[in-house]
Amino acid sequence: MNEPTTPPTRDETLRLMDAGWAGFHDRVSSTPSEQLELHIGDGWTRKQMLAHIATWHDLTVDRLARFAGSGEPSELAEGEDAINACAGRAAEGRTSGEIVLAMADSFRRLRREVSTLSDAQLAAHQGWAASIIDGNSYGHYAEHLPDLEARRR
Repeated sequence: MNEPTTPPTRDETLRLMDAGWAGFHDRVSSTPSEQLELHIGDGWTRKQMLAHIATWHDLTVDRLARFAGSGEPSELAEGEDAINACAGRAAEGRTSGEIVLAMADSFRRLRREVSTLSDAQLAAHQGWAASIIDGNSYGHYAEHLPDLEARRR
């Protein structure tokens, strides 16, 4: 059994977020917009995957804000599959450029929210806040970076 790890501090979290975002955003920015319209392995287009990233940024901002106010973890109102399906549908009819800008704006909001948390808040409830930040920012970028490298169809 693995020992629990100490959540990163706020400054470490922000560094991890910034590094993950820089690499992911650079790769997105270097991908021609017509390739963002192409499908990846799971049936989504790359554009829909980017809208999915933005959706999870925004959900994390909301959950962290509620957590900062109450001190208690905030659950999702819907299941992950429903959230992901909604994010994919929301990308339809929007340009790749609009999606990329929305994703960048959502990252800035998330980073700003994380910067208001204390180290104690990141560690509270067995690192709940640190965990959702990881899962919906730098860990999430690493998960989806291969989608930007996937064979074009």
